[in-house]
Amino acid sequence: MTSPDPLRPCQRCGYANLEKALYCFQCGRNLGDYAAIRGSPGTGSLIAGAFRFIEGRGYALEPELSARLKESRSKMPPENLIGQPLICLQCGTLNETDAVRCLKCSSSLTAADEDFNLIARVSARTSVGQVRSNNEDSLGLWATDGVLLALIADGMGGAAAGEVASHLAVEAVQADFLGERHGSRKLTMLSEHDLGGRLTEAIMDANRSVWKRANDDARLKGMGTTSTLALIRANRLLIAHVGDSRAYHIDGRSNAITQITKDHSFVQALVASGHITADQARTHPMGSILYRALGQASDLEVDLYTHYVYANDRIVLCSDGLTRHLDDSDLIDIVMSDPNPHVASEGLIERANQRGGEDNVSVIVINIAEASTQDTLPHKPLG
Repeated sequence: MTSPDPLRPCQRCGYANLEKALYCFQCGRNLGDYAAIRGSPGTGSLIAGAFRFIEGRGYALEPELSARLKESRSKMPPENLIGQPLICLQCGTLNETDAVRCLKCSSSLTAADEDFNLIARVSARTSVGQVRSNNEDSLGLWATDGVLLALIADGMGGAAAGEVASHLAVEAVQADFLGERHGSRKLTMLSEHDLGGRLTEAIMDANRSVWKRANDDARLKGMGTTSTLALIRANRLLIAHVGDSRAYHIDGRSNAITQITKDHSFVQALVASGHITADQARTHPMGSILYRALGQASDLEVDLYTHYVYANDRIVLCSDGLTRHLDDSDLIDIVMSDPNPHVASEGLIERANQRGGEDNVSVIVINIAEASTQDTLPHKPLG
């Protein structure tokens, strides 16, 4: 029996965070601030309603209580949010995906790159599909100083186990990157070699967390997850990849599509060896069996890819619930039809669900756009 990961319990909400975490994954509290009073952080409309009541009637709260409510509110998705929130790598606050600056700490988020005049616009969505009763996919979006991190994880292991595995992958990646002590401010200055090392290390840490959690809890034995982690900085794309979730690049000049990642599945090995065709692979009975995934062993080989990107290019990360129903022509048609990534991500999921939605469907669409003067303006808080 392997001992579980050392955990850092949150003094406020009690969530058992990974040892590397500097901020609570559940409520966002700084884990080094042990002076905080214990208690429930509150969620969603409860906190929003409390603030509206206080502000509308001019009530004054004790400074400590007010600070706690504001910190908890920063972990709530913005009211007008479309899809997955964009998490500030400096303080962990949830922002809209097109936010130029973090609403809480004012750190730069989706800043335009000075050398190439490029900016990454992103949208991420997930759907349970039309057949499954639970969603085992998890997504993550983080940003600082124009560096964008995007993660898609497709869990496996049945019911709750798959959800736990994919959620843990997102939590582990966030624990590796969130906070100044973890070098979040240095991501703009690291060499490409070092960036690749950071991505690979994050996936390996996530693997160890999944594997140890499964070994520590018999109910989770056999769980695992795919993990496709992308980083965009200026005109470079880096991807650390394990499993059969995919990353595609669509050339904005020619509309040519390239599957960047290779599936770590037995079916794709059969395709590569010429035993079956790509069309046959879509319905093959071994289609869901992976020979490499997070949680299978304590050690893991991670594939690392690097790619140039240019203005009007698109990057698509997706779970196999999408590619089961959509082919390359579908991706090109939907993603290139509108420069707004929210329109594209919604269109991809809708089409997959229209064609049966046999699995959970998750997608992240990134539009590499030329920056405009609007991209340098401060982001206004949501009203």
